[in-house]
Amino acid sequence: MDVKFQNVSLAYDNVNNILNNISFTIPEGQLTCLLGPSGCGKSTTLNLISGLLSPTGGQIFFGDQNVTKKDALARKVGMVFQNYALYPHMTVLDNICFPMKMAKVKKADRLKRGRELAALVHVETELSKKPNELSGGQQQRVAIARALAKSPSILLLDEPLSNLDARLRVEMREEIRRIQKETGVTTVFVTHDQEEAIHIADQIMVLNEGKIQQFTTPNRLYDQPDNLFVAKFIGSPIINTIPFANVRDDFKAVVPTRVFSDGVTVAIRAESIVPATDPHDHLTLLPLSGTQVQSNRFGRETSLSLNYGGHTIIADGFREQDLGRNGKPLQFALRPQGVFVFNQSGERVWPETIATNVSPIKPTEVIHA
Repeated sequence: MDVKFQNVSLAYDNVNNILNNISFTIPEGQLTCLLGPSGCGKSTTLNLISGLLSPTGGQIFFGDQNVTKKDALARKVGMVFQNYALYPHMTVLDNICFPMKMAKVKKADRLKRGRELAALVHVETELSKKPNELSGGQQQRVAIARALAKSPSILLLDEPLSNLDARLRVEMREEIRRIQKETGVTTVFVTHDQEEAIHIADQIMVLNEGKIQQFTTPNRLYDQPDNLFVAKFIGSPIINTIPFANVRDDFKAVVPTRVFSDGVTVAIRAESIVPATDPHDHLTLLPLSGTQVQSNRFGRETSLSLNYGGHTIIADGFREQDLGRNGKPLQFALRPQGVFVFNQSGERVWPETIATNVSPIKPTEVIHA
């Protein structure tokens, strides 16, 4: 079932809102990530869905059912926390089966279901072990299986990967995605890691200071950020930002006149900065020039620092053979995708709409730096 918030607010002290009148719908059968910095309200939102917290205003629905006043048990949700909280004295199988035991499911039925869930999360060979005999990834799998044992209407995951090492995090996010696809359960996943969210989610809700900044698909979030906060929060390396006043003359050929009065910040993705002689230059938006500050090679990746408009920007669309010397002028160009202008409030004012295929500008319209 889907999850709906209608004008929901929460203030722990009834004065200062942690969440500010937010409304959204989490689609049925999909994996939705709540993403944002620490203190933005994402875990609070998850706890409101679970019933561990009650809103100070607004209503919460599971499908057509108003669950605002219902407690966590009545909502029939499954939850996996950052600390997996497995029972240390129980075996893996007993941990998985425990919710069914509490629900008075017959022993034979719960053992059968427990083994099925163990196979689903790939711990079927560990059933007789205790939690302290398992790795962190295995413990997480058991915690997910236990959460699924109650056949929840919604599965809630509160930063379940944060205690794992980098390689295991990548492996486990793929496993969580697989499990969600196989079960079809509506899943809400809380994380502060934007790369994690982009790789795992069908939809991402970006939160900041208790407000929804944008709620859409990962690709649209990256390609079409609604505001400067989203543009800077999504993507690695962080998007380059330059005061628009410093470079506005370079953009006269492509930016509408009205943007010159509204535009305050121009933001450019690192991969949108390419050599002026790029083989795909028929897609080039604008040729420019700057000064090479420094270049670094990280395995097969090359990162370049450029001084442009009095600011240092990072480009990763260059190859080693495209680079010049540090301190020397360097010609570069911008591709259409990944270049935005934002106003004083941080809202995107250009481009207003972003097409998948952007037509290149005519050479006669280009203003050279």
